[in-house]
Amino acid sequence: MKFVMLRALTKQTEIDYKGQTAINDSPYEDVETSSDYWTVFASKLLEKGWYDEAEIWYQEDEDHRPIDSFIHSTGLVERYLLKGYKDKLVTDVDILFVRGYMKEYQTVIDQLSNAFTVYYPSGPYYCPSFVPNLSFVEDPRHIGTVKLKTGSNVELFKKSCVSKYFSTNHYENKKQWDIAFVCCAPIAERKRLSLLFKTLRKLPDVSAIVIGLTDNKLIEEAKGLNITWKGWTPRKEMGLVLSKCKIGLVLSTAKKDGCPRVIMEYLASGLPIVVSDETCCSSIYVNRQTGFTASDEELPKVIEECLEISNFLDIKNYFNTVLSMGCSVRHFAETMKKYNGPINL
Repeated sequence: MKFVMLRALTKQTEIDYKGQTAINDSPYEDVETSSDYWTVFASKLLEKGWYDEAEIWYQEDEDHRPIDSFIHSTGLVERYLLKGYKDKLVTDVDILFVRGYMKEYQTVIDQLSNAFTVYYPSGPYYCPSFVPNLSFVEDPRHIGTVKLKTGSNVELFKKSCVSKYFSTNHYENKKQWDIAFVCCAPIAERKRLSLLFKTLRKLPDVSAIVIGLTDNKLIEEAKGLNITWKGWTPRKEMGLVLSKCKIGLVLSTAKKDGCPRVIMEYLASGLPIVVSDETCCSSIYVNRQTGFTASDEELPKVIEECLEISNFLDIKNYFNTVLSMGCSVRHFAETMKKYNGPINL
């Protein structure tokens, strides 16, 4: 039984595999500590014995190819294919997992027409030109759109945190900041850093640390606010920083962004979360055990409430029983079985 995932080589993936943000200096040595979600996910499918073979195929061009292929200790193979996937490809694939959609994918999709095809959109953007057997989405609000555009069955996909560096084992009682605000690129409008500024102006006694790339324009805009600018931080260091915060904050909008992985990283670190009700998947991960959702208008009040009761939320138990990587791959396997997708269960 063979599993293959199609995936574009995104900027984040490229950085991960250069080692700049990877958990180890040599990110391939231990797949458990890889900062890439899908590498760990596919490896776990092999470890569980649910597939005999698993590969991830990345689109790459001739001028910029990190490596041709790599075989992990788990048996997972990652291949970097020429632009357009015009390399000679094998055809004995049982399940084809299409992560996002690029027109270049169609070459493989057509060639592997007998495979059980799973489509996983990139956030709210749906543009497949094929009919998958099954689609996964990250937010209940996207189910209707994907059903309409793909004509397929649709299920929710629950992400998890993959890195051992996010753990309640690092949790510190001595707190340096009230709010952690983490995203790779706060300068992106969809992350809504401007809303954080607006909120903190109403909460002069609340402190925050912003982790991620930024620029002088944003720093100038936030002048006078109680913000520490941490800048770009490798994931192996983020867990320690989060342990010094009381709560995690997510403000991105589902209209322009997918499920932020930092939600799971906050929870794995033992931080309660405050998530905008505009954020993708907020209704899945936020409940009485983990924190609160809030409208833009309610945000200052909800942050104050969360800070007051942050020590009383049962986050560790919730994460371990619902959001661990083991739970995520189990959910995927059971969904495959439900729709007669090929899997060794």
